[in-house]
Amino acid sequence: MDTTRRRLCATGATFAVAALAGCADRSSDTDEWAWSGSLPVDSVVQHHDPSCGCCSEYVDYLETNGLDVDVRETDDLDAVKADLGVPDDAESCHTLEVGDYLVEGHVPLEAFEELFADEPDVSGIAAPGMPEHSPGMGPPGDGPLSIYAFDSSGEVFEFTDV
Repeated sequence: MDTTRRRLCATGATFAVAALAGCADRSSDTDEWAWSGSLPVDSVVQHHDPSCGCCSEYVDYLETNGLDVDVRETDDLDAVKADLGVPDDAESCHTLEVGDYLVEGHVPLEAFEELFADEPDVSGIAAPGMPEHSPGMGPPGDGPLSIYAFDSSGEVFEFTDV
């Protein structure tokens, strides 16, 4: 089969739409992530790229569940992550400062709650990448979502499943 310019453009457009689907408007999914726990903090700081829709959905999730979110948009998120000490293996599309911890990515509040209850000697927790079936990325899935912890040396290891 010959590759024509039209076919190449159509294929490229299809891949672009599929890639952007992860950050599509998911406002109806926020209600499905209702949480009834408590945290020893009332507010968080979220660093993200201004053009990321799923980051805004995650802010909605946090605010819907009672947290005040100070959004700090940046065009150099990699520098922010480096300054805060987020290891490459834990990275996602946004970083939160939550009390003395960092929370990387679309982490459910149940994992925040476990982090504060256990008080492990870690820098933070993460849902690396942009996992489907996480807050801001769609409704809960059938299986558990793996959450990882990371320490100041950059080691990333299993923390919990929620």
